[in-house]
Parts: sequence; C-alpha cells; structure tokens
Amino acid sequence: MDTATNMRAADAEVREMVHRRRRRRRALAVSLGAVLAVAGAALVGAGLVRATNTAPDEAPSRVPTGAAAGKAGLAASTGAVRVDLYLDYLCPECRRTEQALATAVQDLVANGGVSVVHHPVAFLDDRSRPAGYSTRAASAAACAADEGKFAEYSRILFAEQPPEQGPGLGEAELVAAGREAGITGATFERCVKEARYRPWVRYVSDVAASRKVALTPTVMVEGRRIDVTGPDPAAALARAVTEARR
Repeated sequence: MDTATNMRAADAEVREMVHRRRRRRRALAVSLGAVLAVAGAALVGAGLVRATNTAPDEAPSRVPTGAAAGKAGLAASTGAVRVDLYLDYLCPECRRTEQALATAVQDLVANGGVSVVHHPVAFLDDRSRPAGYSTRAASAAACAADEGKFAEYSRILFAEQPPEQGPGLGEAELVAAGREAGITGATFERCVKEARYRPWVRYVSDVAASRKVALTPTVMVEGRRIDVTGPDPAAALARAVTEARR
C-alpha cells in the first residue's frame, strides 16, 4: 500500500475516532437532559444530529497562556507566514516529526517573520487503557505553557512517549516531566492534577477536526499541508516557508 493510501486510511480512522468521542459527549448530554425533562429529550436529540455536523462548541473561558487568536492553539511567535503543527502526544509518528522539526521550529521562532502555532490535539484517546491519555498529556502541556515551558515540556513528553494500548504516563510522571523541563513550584502540579485544560484540549481537537485535520502529525504552511513523512521533514518545512514568503 503506497503512502497516499496509508494517509487516507489513517485520516478516515482518526476522523471516526473524533466523531465517536463527540457522539459520546453529546449522548451524555442528551441522557442528562432526558432525566431532567423527558419532554425536551426529542429536541435535544435533534440537536445531537446537527451538532456532529456543525462547528465546534464555543471556546472555553479558561485557556492557557499564549493561546492564539481563536483560542484553538498556542502561538509561539508572530509573523506574516503561518505555520500550524497538529500533534498528538500518543502518536508515534508525531514523536518522530517533533524530534525532526524541533530545531527548525526553534529557528523559525527565533528568526521572526513566521507565526508558529501549536495545536496539541487528543485524537488518540481511545488508544490508551484506560482511555484518555492524549487529553491528559495535552492538558499538562497547556499547564506547562502557563509556566513558559511548553516547547521544553512537549519535547520531554515525546521523548518519554508511552506505547499505545497502555495506561500512558501517570499523574506523578506528568508532574515529574515538568520538573525536568525546569518548572518549579506547586502551581503546575495543581494544574496537572486538576486536568485544568481538559475542556480546552477538547476544543482544540474539535476545531482541528472541523478544519478537516484528522491525521497526526499534520503540518501546514499558510493552510497548505506539507509532507513530513519523508527522510528530511525539516527541509520540507523550510522549503514551504521559503515559498510562502515569495
């Protein structure tokens, strides 16, 4: 099977995971509504069908420091050319991509002229046991953003990435990763333990899906998806940014 076919199959699989998660969340709301008012259940149920085919819910009121305009990502820099990175902390290919692009992204941020936006999505929640590691990890990364250590923390999460179908890093391990990233004090630990940014991660993931981003890793330059599956992802990113600047 060629690369394009593999990517289309993965797109379809992850898209279905996102839809399943959203249907479960909506179904729970419908069930609660039915308990409170049986007469209104039909109306809520009608909204369920529409909701899975419309824009994501409103952005949560609490977002991490550095949230981009629209609140669906974290802005590492600002500039005329936009680079969007959609990564899931449980995605093995995302680990390879993050490691391959780390220096190139740092250079883009340092040199200016480029708006780099990170989107920590939770597409693979169903691939941990118990489910939910992608969300927990992304929420912890958002806590690290509050401490000004998002990039450092993300690198550690990918370096220590757990295998799929396992429990993922535990709460104590996520907190310890913060110390390794240079985060001190109790604020970060409380944030991780509260899963403070779980609603935000859900919003980021739903916005990504609404933008037809269903495969991780996805890297876009000026809204155009670039291929980071080749032998030199950093060169591919650099070429795309150079072309966008012309």
